[in-house]
Amino acid sequence: METLHDNSALGRTVQSLGYASIQDFAREQARSLIQQNVAYYQARIDLFEQKYGLDFQQFVEQFDSLGKYSIIEKEDDSILWETAIDVVSAYRADLEAIAA
Repeated sequence: METLHDNSALGRTVQSLGYASIQDFAREQARSLIQQNVAYYQARIDLFEQKYGLDFQQFVEQFDSLGKYSIIEKEDDSILWETAIDVVSAYRADLEAIAA
């Protein structure tokens, strides 16, 4: 494990940025990127919730009665919406894993 005594150029650079090790730096960078991705996919979820005035479960339950939208539009949105929910869930699990 690399520590504050790491003499490599990368180690010195990471230390000058205030991190104790390259691993700490990598963990923080991964956390930041994951949080950005969560925000992106959460924004997609929010867009669908705003568009339909429903959460995903309600959307699924009321799918056939949403006559204002075409079946193709609803199916496309359903796939994208559910994927965004799954991705957010996976990223949140990743955040928990790297925090441990």
